[in-house]
Amino acid sequence: MFTREGNVVVAKFTEGEIMGNLKALMEEIKAEAAIIMNGIGMLEDAVIGYFNGKEYITEKLEEPAELVSLQGNIGKGDEGYVIHAHAALACSDHMLRGGHLLEGKVKVVNEMVLYIPDGMKIRRVKRGKLMEMELD
Repeated sequence: MFTREGNVVVAKFTEGEIMGNLKALMEEIKAEAAIIMNGIGMLEDAVIGYFNGKEYITEKLEEPAELVSLQGNIGKGDEGYVIHAHAALACSDHMLRGGHLLEGKVKVVNEMVLYIPDGMKIRRVKRGKLMEMELD
């Protein structure tokens, strides 16, 4: 479910996988690029990553976590949409875990706010282990 006013899209997801949900939304609104302005809610089976300069070190959270904050952007690569998002997640001990959000299933709800730029394209090109941004 989503609503749009001008360049701002507000979406609510109650099931599914967060990255798949965002990609499906992008296809539905036929957007080339988006800025993830805000994301909140709850995730389970969340996987976050930390890039140490050579590779991503990943961690799967063992319990559901509050999605305290999500920011990033969505562009296109050779195989479709590419999401570059960073998240802050809080588990039952109220301590934050954060990093590059790689995956996570919606638990209860995810609420997202996207800005869809006019005429700007974000292109992702694989260079080594990174998907680097190029702007059109």
